[in-house]
Amino acid sequence: MTTDEPTPGEYDDRLSLLTKTIGALRETLERDHSLPTDQRMFACRLLFLASQPITEAERILPEPDRDVDSAEDLTPASWDDYAAAVINIERQLCWLIRSLRAVQPAAHHYDEPPVEKFTTALEYATALRDILPAVPEDSPVLADIEDINLDNVDPHVGGRGNGDGRWLEYQLERALGRWGYRAATRQHLYSMEIDVVAKRSEKQQQPNDWIVAQCKDWTDDPITPTALFRLCTVAFACRAMPVLCHTTELTPRTEKLARELEVRVLELPDLERAELPAPQIAKPTMEFREWEPQYRAREHRGMFPLMFRSEPGKRFSYVPGFKPVGNDADYEPIESDRDDDAHPAAGH
Repeated sequence: MTTDEPTPGEYDDRLSLLTKTIGALRETLERDHSLPTDQRMFACRLLFLASQPITEAERILPEPDRDVDSAEDLTPASWDDYAAAVINIERQLCWLIRSLRAVQPAAHHYDEPPVEKFTTALEYATALRDILPAVPEDSPVLADIEDINLDNVDPHVGGRGNGDGRWLEYQLERALGRWGYRAATRQHLYSMEIDVVAKRSEKQQQPNDWIVAQCKDWTDDPITPTALFRLCTVAFACRAMPVLCHTTELTPRTEKLARELEVRVLELPDLERAELPAPQIAKPTMEFREWEPQYRAREHRGMFPLMFRSEPGKRFSYVPGFKPVGNDADYEPIESDRDDDAHPAAGH
């Protein structure tokens, strides 16, 4: 920390270094298999929770005049030293909090001001000291700063634990709201509970105007086809597109079925995207410079039973009124379906 009074125009450089440091630390944790799985994933979740208010504050802050050079080297490093990475994150957050107290941009509508958001991020960042190895419990950064005091730091993330998946459901609900959906958690389809249901606020005449999602905030067990089949059954029943949000692994069979059944499979980093990701439809080849047609999910999905293929209106679609187009994941509405389907459900 410098002893000079911080210049508000420098905050964008500090903010850039802060986000890059968090990203580098997250990448280090993801490939550090010397840590127990629970410990590694819990630390990643705390970084995810810290990055959310930072992103929200970045949207509120105005564009600065970039005529002031920072006094420190702001080149990000590869953070293999957990103690140094946590100290760097704490230092940048404290700098931002103190500098913005002097010239604080107004909050948008009912949103919290940036100082409050950075303080929330600092609480999650300091909680990493209770989780990561070789990181002292006491912060030397906070010890030297008297005007920033965190008395209510809670390293535990609510809504998690064995049989409790509210935390991940809440993260998906927030992401769907940002993607233009109205979402609700823990809804019911007859006797079955659905983790998240959503409908687009302004319809785009696409099957993903309606979504049902299943969240698996697991640490050890992989997701098997049984969970995927349940999700797809609910999606068909609700006439909506299926989404699987998870923090674990998929078995190879589950991964293949998810592509063929056009299930959107989301992980935590996907919830930071600007829009709802499309389904994965192509699998990379293991060969080099082989120019055969790329694997396509619809080409390998198969067809209806032979007895049904000649029947009108028999096509793969989660949402009635839409038909798949091409080999990717596109659909189009059926405006004038000329099939003379005698089934009582035709046209509904």
